[in-house]
Amino acid sequence: MFEVPSKVIAVLCGLAVFASAAVDQCKPIGWATRSGRTSTPFEVTGGGNATPITVTTFADLQKYAKDSSPRVIYIDGTLGNGWSGTTGDRLNITASNKTIIGLKPGTVLKAPIHISKASNIIIRNIVIQGPGSNADQAWDNLTIENDGSKNIWIDHCEFWDGQDGNADVVKGADNVTFTWCIFGYKKKSTHNLSNLIGSSDNEPVSEGKLNVTYMFNWWKAANQRKPRCRYGNVHVVNNLLTGDASVTGGTDVLGVSAGHMCTVRTERNVFINEANPIYTGNANGTGVNEVIDNIFTNCSGNTKGTGTSFTPLYDYTGFMLPASEVEAAVKANVGATLKSPTECDANYVEPPPPTPDRQYQADKGTATNSFIETTNAGYHGDAYVNFDKGGSVVVPVKVDVAGEYKFEIDFANGSSEDRSLVISSAIDTATSVFEKTGAWSTWKTQEVSLKLTAGENGVKFATLDGKDGPNIDQFDVTLVKEIAAPDTSKKDTAVGDTSSGDTSKTGIPVLSGLSLQQGVYSVSVYATDGRFIRKEENVPQATLRNTRELTAGLPAGVYLVRVTAPGASRSYFTAVK
Repeated sequence: MFEVPSKVIAVLCGLAVFASAAVDQCKPIGWATRSGRTSTPFEVTGGGNATPITVTTFADLQKYAKDSSPRVIYIDGTLGNGWSGTTGDRLNITASNKTIIGLKPGTVLKAPIHISKASNIIIRNIVIQGPGSNADQAWDNLTIENDGSKNIWIDHCEFWDGQDGNADVVKGADNVTFTWCIFGYKKKSTHNLSNLIGSSDNEPVSEGKLNVTYMFNWWKAANQRKPRCRYGNVHVVNNLLTGDASVTGGTDVLGVSAGHMCTVRTERNVFINEANPIYTGNANGTGVNEVIDNIFTNCSGNTKGTGTSFTPLYDYTGFMLPASEVEAAVKANVGATLKSPTECDANYVEPPPPTPDRQYQADKGTATNSFIETTNAGYHGDAYVNFDKGGSVVVPVKVDVAGEYKFEIDFANGSSEDRSLVISSAIDTATSVFEKTGAWSTWKTQEVSLKLTAGENGVKFATLDGKDGPNIDQFDVTLVKEIAAPDTSKKDTAVGDTSSGDTSKTGIPVLSGLSLQQGVYSVSVYATDGRFIRKEENVPQATLRNTRELTAGLPAGVYLVRVTAPGASRSYFTAVK
C-alpha cells in the first residue's frame, strides 16, 4: 500500500534536512513497532494491501471502520456533524487491521475517534477540530483505550481544542506511536489539557502497558499534559513545545509530567515560552523523568529530570535529530499536510540515487585525438573522455590473475546513431556497439568481455574506422574465468625450454588451427604486464619454430607471444633465461 522511498526533506530550511534523512516516513517507528514492552518486532500494516475504499459519508466511514475485514479507507471531504460533551458523531474503531487516511491536505473529521480493543491501526492526514475544552468528562478528540488496543500509529494528524483532552491512551492500551502531529489549543480555557496516558493511579490493567512514543510532534499553547502519564514507558523525543500567553495566560502551565509508576525519557526536545516544562509534582515517589539534551528557551520553572529512565527497544538513534535542528524540522513537516494518501512527507523531493564510483576512471588514461571534458552533467570523478574521429584512450588496468574479465563501462551517446569502440588489451580485442542514450548527460552501462594478463594492462578504447565514439566515464573490471599460464619449468612442453639447445620444442601445439602457409604470419611479443615489446611481419614458418629467434635480445623473463594469420590467431607464453 505504502511507497517506501528514502526520505530527504528537500526545502524550507537547511536545518530541516536531517529531519528524515534516515527515517522512512512511510513506516511506523517507536513503541508501535514492538510487542508489549519487549524487543520483539511487530509489523504495523493497518489494512495492508487491501484495495482502498474512498468514503464520502460518515455512515460509510463508520461501517468500514467497524467491520471485520482489513480496510484501507480514504476520507474524501469533511465528514461528520460535530459533537458536544458525549453526544453527536463519534468514529468508533472496534475492529483490527484498518488504515484511515485523509485524501487531501487538511481533511477535517467533525467527530472524535475512539479506538477500543482493536490492533494494527494506522490513522493519517486528518484534522479533528474539537468544540473547545471544559472540565466535564467529555469526549477527547482521540481516545485509545482498553486491553487489546495496541500497535497503533497516528501520523501527520492535527488535534485542536479537545473537550476533555486532545489524544489520550488509557486503561490497558499499549504500543502506540504519534509522529508529525499537532496537539494544540486556539481557544483560551482553564482546561486546555492535551495528552493523558493512564486515567487513574488505580488502573491495574495498565501495569506494564501504556508504552507510547512521541516523535516529531508539536504541542501548541496547551496548558498541561504534554504528556502526563501513569504506568507506561513513555519516550518523548525530538518534539517542539511552545507556549502562548494569550491562550494559556492565567492558568497553571505544566509540561512533561511523569506520574504513578510511569517512566519517561525526555530526549532532545525544544521548549519555548513554556512554564514548568518538566513537572515533577505528579511523581508520587514512583514517577521517573530522565531529561537528556533538551533546549529550554525563555522557560520558567523546572527543567531538571528525576532518575534514570529506560533504553528504548527499537531503533531511533539513526534518525534522531540534534535538539538544535528540531524546531525547523517539525515546523516544516508537521500536521495534516500530505497531498495524497500515498505521500508520507509533504515537502519530500526524492533525489536520484547516487551511482557509486567505479574502479577505473577513463579520464585518468592517456588520450590521443580525444578530449578530457566536464561539459555534460552526470559523470563521476573529475571528467570523462570525448572521442574525436579516430581517437583513443589507453587506461592502465591492474589485475591479479590472467583471465577473462567483464568490463562494466558507463557511457553517454547523445547522437542520433549507435557508436562503436574497439577495446583491446595485449592479448585480446573486442568491438562493442554503444546505443543511443538520448542525451549527452544521460549515462548508461555497457558490458564487454576482454582477456587480461596478470599485472598491469594497457586497455585501449578506440573509435572504429575513423568514426566518432560515445563518451565514456568510468568502468568496473570483474574476473569471469581465470586462464592458467603454461608451466615453463619443464622440458618438452608447448612453450619449450629455451635454456637448452633443443629449439624444436616451440609453440606448435598451441598454434594448431592456424593455416601454416609460408610468409603470412605476424608475430607480436608482449611483457606479462601488457607492455608491447616488438612486432614482426611476414614471419616465415621456420622462424615460428625457433623461439630463441623470436625473443632474441630480450632480458630474462616470461613473455607472451601472439601469432596471427588470416582468419585466426593464437597466443602462448615463453620463457627467456
